[in-house]
Amino acid sequence: MQVYQNSLGADERPCPGSDCAQCKGCAILHKHGSFTRWRGVDGTRSEPVQRYICPRCRRTWSVIPPGMMPYRSIEVERFEELADSQLGSTGGDARPPPATEKEEGCIRRAMKKLSERIPLLCGLLGQQMPAPVGRDIGSFWRALRKLGSTGEILLRLARDFKTSLLRCYRSLLPHWEREKALAGLV
Repeated sequence: MQVYQNSLGADERPCPGSDCAQCKGCAILHKHGSFTRWRGVDGTRSEPVQRYICPRCRRTWSVIPPGMMPYRSIEVERFEELADSQLGSTGGDARPPPATEKEEGCIRRAMKKLSERIPLLCGLLGQQMPAPVGRDIGSFWRALRKLGSTGEILLRLARDFKTSLLRCYRSLLPHWEREKALAGLV
């Protein structure tokens, strides 16, 4: 499971979910090492991601540092700027700096993945989601952005639905799908 550091309280330790059959959310999670993730598309900065484990059910939680997207190296603010400018939901006269070649590739892949998830995200957000004008990605993005910033949307999806904007968390997939994902087949 992945948890955003911004969603944690002052203790900065995630809590297990109350839907857990083993611990019912009562266990105290223990630190379980960390791993590094690339921050930014240039691949020059890495950031440690702390992991926690439930001593009863053995589920693990990774705490994503502020400003990072799950499964993507592009930062949340830069993704939001580029998506807003590309999909026509920028406010005011200020334009973000042009995207680099690597950022263009990241945003292109992210938009392809987002367009595949429109029905799922509309179903999850339900009546919270303003009705999009059409089923294209531009109208969907503009309607989604009325809910808040990309960071706020990521927090809401993780907290309320245990998913993310661009893909489902690997830890919530059935074991046969996780094995495919780890093998690079999905």
